[in-house]
Amino acid sequence: MSKGLMRSPPLCFTIIQYSGPLADARSYFEWLREDDRFSDILVQISPALSGHAFPKLKVQFKPLVQVDGGIAHLPLLNPSMRATPLEPSEWNKRVEALSRSCDAFSGNVNSDCIILDLRNGYEWDIGHFHGAQRPEVDCFRSTSFGLSETEVNNSDPLADVDKEKTDVLMYCTGGIRCDVYSTILRKKGFKKLYTLKGGVSHYLENEGPVEWIGNLFVFDSRLSLPPASYNPRSTAQTCDLQHAIKKEKFAKCYLCGSVVQELRHRNCANLDCNLLFLCCSDCVSSFRGCCCSTCMTAPRLRPVLPGHQRYKKWHLYRDLEKQPS
Repeated sequence: MSKGLMRSPPLCFTIIQYSGPLADARSYFEWLREDDRFSDILVQISPALSGHAFPKLKVQFKPLVQVDGGIAHLPLLNPSMRATPLEPSEWNKRVEALSRSCDAFSGNVNSDCIILDLRNGYEWDIGHFHGAQRPEVDCFRSTSFGLSETEVNNSDPLADVDKEKTDVLMYCTGGIRCDVYSTILRKKGFKKLYTLKGGVSHYLENEGPVEWIGNLFVFDSRLSLPPASYNPRSTAQTCDLQHAIKKEKFAKCYLCGSVVQELRHRNCANLDCNLLFLCCSDCVSSFRGCCCSTCMTAPRLRPVLPGHQRYKKWHLYRDLEKQPS
């Protein structure tokens, strides 16, 4: 499967995701690059777990990034108002330097360099860069880094920092959210803003899992991909994964808090809840695929799915009767 990110001009982002035989996928984007308008397309390849990842053609026009108050007022067309993009190799050097200068697991906000994860909290839960604080949001539009009205805010790593001197390194899955949010921070007075060019997926493809902990959350049916999916040469996780698990909220079961063996979310079996959460195998069995005891008594329960399976479209389950206890 390959995914392309196309930019033309600065405000226009087009995401293409498609799956198929590798040779055919490569032929398609090589043909696409012959067009001058798409000559600099960023293409990233990752494997489908079983068969086609996208069995149906779907073409949509919708805002890729939404923030409270909209984006019409943001200076997205002004390159000087956006962050400086860093190549994966340069990002690697900066994160490694930060790791050497301080305890990357302490979340020390007094550093001259801060790493911002501009994804959602549940994405951080299965994988993130060393030193990146967990976002306490489940929707990007609620992100409020650097927007605190008070000088001290434990949930905001940008609260009470020097806006003139602090290096702010931002990353997300593909790089688009960072481009938009950097203009918000620029308007707030932050001077030294940097983004990871191409996002985490591009970084893993080029640098492997250096300074990265865990897997990468993706928004299709696969949900989670290990770094080796992007860079087969990097078969081993270079960071101390067990140390990370002990120190952070990372990789913990939503129900009992134990360490999960599989870095992959599942949806609550309650059709009317559908919460995306991490769960250990014992709790999957005990709670019959639900996220809490209340959902276990819900009127529309879907069957417990084993392994890597995901629930199909909701309408296939909407007429289900309540499952017996």
